[in-house]
Amino acid sequence: MKRLDLDLELKPEPPTASPAVLAARQRRALVVGLGGGRESDSPMAKSSFAERRLRSSDTAATRFVDPIPGTGLAPLPGEVLAAATTTGSPPAAAAASTAAGLRLDDALVVPAGALIRGYVRCRALLLVGDVVGNVHCTAGPVVIRSGASLKGRLVASGDVYVCGTVGDTGGGAVITTRGKLTLAPGARVDGDVRSGWLDLYDGAMLNGAAKGCED
Repeated sequence: MKRLDLDLELKPEPPTASPAVLAARQRRALVVGLGGGRESDSPMAKSSFAERRLRSSDTAATRFVDPIPGTGLAPLPGEVLAAATTTGSPPAAAAASTAAGLRLDDALVVPAGALIRGYVRCRALLLVGDVVGNVHCTAGPVVIRSGASLKGRLVASGDVYVCGTVGDTGGGAVITTRGKLTLAPGARVDGDVRSGWLDLYDGAMLNGAAKGCED
C-alpha cells in the first residue's frame, strides 16, 4: 500500500462583507436593472423600472399644461407658435411673444376631448376642449386654444387670448374683459366683443362689433 503525500494549501476564507458593502452592491444591481431591463436583471429591478416608467408617464400626462419649468410661463398656443416659425411674419411673431407672457398657475384646465355644460366660474382658464355655457373668469388670463370652442358668453377680468371659436346665439357681447383681447390667426368669434384693448391679427375672424369696456 503506497502512501501519497499531498501538499494542500489552505486559503483563508474571505471576510464576510459588511452590511454597507452589501447594500452598495444591491444598489448597483438595481441601477443596472433600471437602466437596461435585461433578462439577466433581477425581478425586483425590472418591476421597479416598470413602476418608475408608469409614474413618469402619469406625471407627464397630468402636467402637459403646466408652466414651463424654470420660467413660470405657460406654453405658447400651438397655432400662434406655428405661424411665427413658418411664416416669420411680424404679426404672428408678435402674437407669439405676447402669449409667452401668460401665467396660468391657477388656471382651470379643460383638456382636449372634454365637454363641460353649464356655468363655469374660475380664476384663470385654459380651454383646449369644449364648454357649452357662460364663463366668468375673476382674476387670471383666459386662453382658448385652436380647436377649442366656447358656446356661451365669457366675462373676464384679465387678458383673453382666442385661437379657437367663441359664439353665442343669445345676442349681446360674447366676450367682455377689462384687459386686452387678442384674436390670434385662426380665431373665430361670432358676436360682439367689449375689451379695454383689442389686438386683431390677420387670419382672425370677428363677426360682430368691437366696443370699449368701461370699468
